[in-house]
Amino acid sequence: MFNKIKNSIFLYRFKGFIGINSKVERGIFNNSSNIKIGDNCYIGPFSYWDALGGIDIGNNVIIGPKSIIWTYNHNFQSDKLLPYDEVELLKKVKINDNVWIGIDVKIIPGITIGEGAIIAMGSVVVNDIPALAIVGGNPARVLKYRDQKTYEKIINSDNFSYIQAKSEGLTKKHIQL
Repeated sequence: MFNKIKNSIFLYRFKGFIGINSKVERGIFNNSSNIKIGDNCYIGPFSYWDALGGIDIGNNVIIGPKSIIWTYNHNFQSDKLLPYDEVELLKKVKINDNVWIGIDVKIIPGITIGEGAIIAMGSVVVNDIPALAIVGGNPARVLKYRDQKTYEKIINSDNFSYIQAKSEGLTKKHIQL
């Protein structure tokens, strides 16, 4: 089932699969027919993606504003043209379930982000990210890990998706730290 897209300034360009209860804000999504977004996902505004090599996003994924995801590179090892030749090297990006990606994160071609990972704002992801890792920086590096027992307890509960709970009336609470 395809979800209706709100803020559809790019609707004529976005031809990818969007799961149930998922929302994609306006942005630039080149080669969008190669994008698959799971259920209960949110893609923030002003994203700039090129999915020539494919982008697969699991369920319950939240990606903040201004994300950049790229899935191809030029062949700079050419023996006939400079700075690169006509060959484009395609590398799929895979983002597994329950991932949270902060604002202004950049992801290079061929990256896999493990289940339950958190990517801090402004990070540049140049290596695969392990499951439950919390990473940040340029290049992004593991800062720590989520508690696995707590994570498993939450995902084994009846309703653990923030996006799903929000659609059912969950209200935000603010705590000053």
